[in-house]
Amino acid sequence: MEKRKDYYQLLGVPRDASLTVIKRAFKRLARRFDPARVEGATDAFAELQAAYETLTDAEQRRRYDDELGGEDRAATLDWSLVRRPAAGDLRRPFAPASLTAELVVRPEEAASGTVLSIDVPVTATCDACGGTGGSVFDCERCRGEGKVARRLPVPVHVPQGMRDGAVFQVRTDDPAVPSILLTVHLRRV
Repeated sequence: MEKRKDYYQLLGVPRDASLTVIKRAFKRLARRFDPARVEGATDAFAELQAAYETLTDAEQRRRYDDELGGEDRAATLDWSLVRRPAAGDLRRPFAPASLTAELVVRPEEAASGTVLSIDVPVTATCDACGGTGGSVFDCERCRGEGKVARRLPVPVHVPQGMRDGAVFQVRTDDPAVPSILLTVHLRRV
């Protein structure tokens, strides 16, 4: 049997990636491998399209994940995909990964510096059930998931003299998001 391509690795997303993350990764790579702009990129674009169609359809993704689960996982393990140690595994420290984001600013804002506020989506333990999801019945607040979505407001001080494509880091006080790597893009007028 032919080994299936790892669509998650192809798109550069973790296996538990949300639809938003998958769509964003596909759009970024589709621009890079657009056959209309890049000669000879037809096969690469077709693979990206197949990965996108499979991972954005819930039923196809479930079947794909089941097929991947049947393979020898140790042979396909890539340390870049490992996010955190297994429960109880204290051999290496765990630090949550930084988030990445992109900022679009006007050229005059980049030249003089500015302060922006961004809302970062994070998940947190449900306060109503303590993360259990409910004892007898599902928790009404988190609907039995044990986690709730919330928005973390982060003030971003864009230093003066930023150029298009410049990357800088912003630290937060929240343990769920220790830092954010921001890429600056200048708005074209």
